[in-house]
Amino acid sequence: MILTALRASKSKRGLAFMGLALIGGGCFSLPYQHALHTVEPLTAVYGVFVWALLFSMPGAWALRRNTRFSPKVVLLLIAISLSGVLGNFAVCTALQGGSPTLVIIVSRVEIVLALLLGWGLLREAVAPKVWMAVGIILLGITFMRHDSLSIADGSGRFVLWAMVSALSFAMMQVLSKLIIDCIDPQALNVCRLVIALALMSAFPGMLEQVQAVPVAAWGWLGLAAFFGPFLGRVAYTYALRDLTIAKAMTIGTFAPVLTLLLEFVLFGRMLRWFELAGGALVMAGILLSFLRFSYFRRSF
Repeated sequence: MILTALRASKSKRGLAFMGLALIGGGCFSLPYQHALHTVEPLTAVYGVFVWALLFSMPGAWALRRNTRFSPKVVLLLIAISLSGVLGNFAVCTALQGGSPTLVIIVSRVEIVLALLLGWGLLREAVAPKVWMAVGIILLGITFMRHDSLSIADGSGRFVLWAMVSALSFAMMQVLSKLIIDCIDPQALNVCRLVIALALMSAFPGMLEQVQAVPVAAWGWLGLAAFFGPFLGRVAYTYALRDLTIAKAMTIGTFAPVLTLLLEFVLFGRMLRWFELAGGALVMAGILLSFLRFSYFRRSF
């Protein structure tokens, strides 16, 4: 009974952190899109990382004693950082010539890859209902975006980059899960951002482009960093301590729907019927992943 209570408590704590992660993920794209009006995608990523590092440093310093460094932790930190840099570089490259909607949809294959990697590296079994839920979620996301979907000649190369992005971010989730008990999530965030910024600073012309970013754009990048790589990422990593990759990834797919709702509430943009229908499918998939089959059988 005590063990059951502890598991329930951990699950509730994980869901609470996922709620914060959803808020961060849903709000992140709004200021980020404003910044992209005047800043190149990869330069914007660099600026967001700088802000996120500043936001994360106080918490990481305060909780520094919660981290136990070892050769394994250091190697995984480097691998996590490399995965993040490669993922951002890949998605920025894909967006330079491919359809943004196509890139977004292909990138969502991340959830499938994360489940496979979680099964292979973490031995986290994935129930059939979760695969059904993932299929419904991906269908919903595609339906939400289908009006702007276009596949032109030569799109194959950009689809490949989107797949690389999906694999990189999926690997980042699973590797974080492997060491999350050894390092505080805020310290993990600081370490990965420091390594990522050091690597990106070596890109030709990167520092010059960063210096040319308009002051107003820095404000939007700061707001995006607070919601995304700071609040969203740190809360998500805390959630990984208590939730499986499958649960965290499926819940996280609600972020695009939340972004649509925020656009409606904050900017008064009317939502079209297929956006509402796609959002409903995403929500249905998430609920299915948590539905107990015993309850399902009793209802019949």
